[in-house]
Amino acid sequence: MAQNLTQPSPYEDEIDLKEIFKILIESKKLIISTILIFTTASIIYSLSLKPSFLTSTKLVIGYFDMPDGTQKLIDKPSDLISDLKILIMKNQDGKFSQNISMSSFENKIISLETTSSSGEQNENILNEVIRYIDERHSNIALLVTNRKKTEISQKIKTVKSELSFFKAKELDSNQLKRSKIEDRIANLKTELPIIDLEISQLEKVIIDDTNNLSLLKRNEVIRTERASNSPTLEQIIFSYNSKINDLNAKKYTNILETKSLNNQLKNLENVTLQSDELFRLEQKQQTLENQLQLLMTQTQVKTLPIGNIETKTIKPKTQLIISLGIILGFFTSIFLVFIRNFVRSYKESEA
Repeated sequence: MAQNLTQPSPYEDEIDLKEIFKILIESKKLIISTILIFTTASIIYSLSLKPSFLTSTKLVIGYFDMPDGTQKLIDKPSDLISDLKILIMKNQDGKFSQNISMSSFENKIISLETTSSSGEQNENILNEVIRYIDERHSNIALLVTNRKKTEISQKIKTVKSELSFFKAKELDSNQLKRSKIEDRIANLKTELPIIDLEISQLEKVIIDDTNNLSLLKRNEVIRTERASNSPTLEQIIFSYNSKINDLNAKKYTNILETKSLNNQLKNLENVTLQSDELFRLEQKQQTLENQLQLLMTQTQVKTLPIGNIETKTIKPKTQLIISLGIILGFFTSIFLVFIRNFVRSYKESEA
């Protein structure tokens, strides 16, 4: 029997629900007034909100037209976005007073977005970012171009030095050959007068001996006495003629050698330096000069916006705010009803 007394009645929940509905009905004025207050407040709040503006633009990263027909970006999108984030975070000049959303796609397009209560302010900030990017890319392009020019110019200078050294070496070799040939020609020219003098002296001796031989032929006694000596006068004259012939042959040989050496000198003067090493250096120089010329005329496409900067108006979500106000007012009113009922019950129990 005691056990039955401790168990809750199956009608207690129903009684509680009826009590709750009774309390709510009795407090309908509080509930309605609370909901009206929250609804009115949400309406006033939503009407006080001003529309915001979303301004966006897209930029195509500039590039260089390479000699092989490919395109090389001036700046990597990831590097550019990192640099812009640092710039906005530091904001040393106070230009960027609001957040800017940045993203990249297709590895060459940058998307910029910013939101505020002023569309004009948004456009000014994005224009400031575009100017900064243009200046940054101009500096990068100039730096890259100047560095390449310096590298190629230095290589050309090195090749020219190698060419000068190689040509000087070849010219020194030719100069040495020319000097030897000139010395030989000088020696041959020095020998010719000596040979002519010897021939002239021998011819005089031959003439004298020929006269003496004529005299001997007239005097038989002297001729017989002279014939007993050795060599005979005829033999001496013959030996002199042989020497003259040898000297004439030597003279002729010297003349031919001199002509040949003079021709060699002319060939050395007209010779064009040619070798595999010289050809390689000249080709390398020409290639570098062509690269420098291409670099001077290289086409650069700047970073440019895709279309105009667009601004969209974002209206306040009035209906959502009012709906949230009604819901919040309803739950608040229920809470207030139970609080009031709890306070009444407590006072009654105290009395």
